[in-house]
Amino acid sequence: DEYALEAAVQLKEKLGGTVTAVTVGPKEWDDVLRRALAMGADRAIRIDEDVVTADSHVVARILEALLRNLPYALILFGAQSEDFGSGQLGVMVAEMLGIPHATLVVSLQVKEGEVRVSRELEGGVLELYSLKLPALLTVQTGINRPRYVSFASIKKAREKELKVMSLGELGLSPETLAPLIMLELGRSIGKQTAHKVTADLAKKALEQGITLKEALLASPIASEHLTPRQIDDLFDPYRQVKVCSKITRDMVAITLKEREED
Repeated sequence: DEYALEAAVQLKEKLGGTVTAVTVGPKEWDDVLRRALAMGADRAIRIDEDVVTADSHVVARILEALLRNLPYALILFGAQSEDFGSGQLGVMVAEMLGIPHATLVVSLQVKEGEVRVSRELEGGVLELYSLKLPALLTVQTGINRPRYVSFASIKKAREKELKVMSLGELGLSPETLAPLIMLELGRSIGKQTAHKVTADLAKKALEQGITLKEALLASPIASEHLTPRQIDDLFDPYRQVKVCSKITRDMVAITLKEREED
């Protein structure tokens, strides 16, 4: 997200440090990262995995696996992605990392080991509070005006690092990213059998260069126990909304408790 990236670059220019731009997707997304480098990011990382048919939870697990091995003080997400549009990815990553978060942030200030933010609530009401670093924020559209990227900046960006990593380098595999599939199949064929079927489908998808969803739809065993509609639902990002709501409630409760203790 350009607004999140602009906010990160502005913080770097004011306070120092470095900015790393990260995305999950195929090679075509390198252009997005090159633009991020041109805007001021110091390096970029692309996890080479097509997640078009994956849900937000899968993407969150991939990002969490990467971020655990990177030094960071503040992680910035856009308010919602153009592909999923569910607004839950940042919240999930924060919960997985065990760090405080704030969503729909419209202003931020980093000072003395904490970030002070204002976030937009319903009806345009603003909520103000502070989070201890490290923290994660999802940045609202309009928080700033992303800078113009000149041709010279784009050319210079080609000299910066753009690292491509596989799921294997993160200790992940298609099998480990398919818990919902195992859960649904397990109800009909048992957990152990479902685990083996899912592992075999993940391996098939990897070897044939197809998505896990395509492998599932072509599987006689899966088709016997799951309808095409049920399979579609497994890859629906909005299926995670209930999980996101619980995470949000838990994080609010933790924040309120910390305020009372302060």
